[in-house]
Amino acid sequence: MTFAVAELQHRGAGLLCRVPVVAGRYELKERLGRGSLAEVFRAADLEGGPDVAVKVAVGDSGQHVERIRNEAAVLAGLNHPSIIRFIARSVIPAANPLAGRPLLVEELAFGASLAAATRTGLPHPGDVAAWARGLFDALAHLHEQGLVHRDIKPANLMLSGLRRSPVRIIDFGIVAAAGAAPEPGISSGTVHYMSPEQASGGPARASWDVYAMGLVLLELLTGSKAFPGTAIESLVARTLRSPEIPDSLGPGWCAFLRALTATDSAARPTAAQAAVMAGRLVPPAAQLTNSTCRKMAVFPARRIRQLV
Repeated sequence: MTFAVAELQHRGAGLLCRVPVVAGRYELKERLGRGSLAEVFRAADLEGGPDVAVKVAVGDSGQHVERIRNEAAVLAGLNHPSIIRFIARSVIPAANPLAGRPLLVEELAFGASLAAATRTGLPHPGDVAAWARGLFDALAHLHEQGLVHRDIKPANLMLSGLRRSPVRIIDFGIVAAAGAAPEPGISSGTVHYMSPEQASGGPARASWDVYAMGLVLLELLTGSKAFPGTAIESLVARTLRSPEIPDSLGPGWCAFLRALTATDSAARPTAAQAAVMAGRLVPPAAQLTNSTCRKMAVFPARRIRQLV
């Protein structure tokens, strides 16, 4: 077998690793991000298509391998404009130090994350409403498959700058079937956005994602986390009170956010219902500035991240 080869600097190990073209056509370039279980590279399509993101398991343990394989299987079964698009699954070819490790090829989100949006100023509420409508519709599609994302947070929501889909959900690495029990010793989510019942370690529910998205929207509108502090402080706080929703957001937003973050999970709307509710907050006649989308879409390449 003949490979085109790229030289990549593995910063963590301080070693140069020769990485072949993967999935028959994608030549790996710079690393965009690294997590505990996977790292993501930008890759060029040697057949002339747009650049893609390639997620590779960082280790060869069963846990690392299964996460990538499971994420590929989940994404392959999803088809929604606000969900990052699955392209291919493969393994690192032979004659390479990483040979045999599974990888996932997916659409590259060229915009910045919503985490970056909160660092550069508050986005327009009309834009936030439009994002919410698309994101909840995407979650409804996921939930219809009997799946729960379990890690909805600003860093996993990417701006695209596209009218048909201004935002995309990424990182389906810890998706679980609804009703699944927590995995022993495995973190299932990000503490600052967990629902009270997710924090307590109950079985996975679609309502977890709804609550988490409510906290994300509140943060986008106010610039502050609803439950700041250390992991323990954040977890304890949500068992003692509901998030503080300022009246200055207006009656429509206040009612919506209180419904999304209701302590009683049965009182929360479904993702499909939340998409409709968000749509009512979008300015009429498509009078959205989309200014935040455009601003994020032109960030320098070094600021773009496909998080893991």
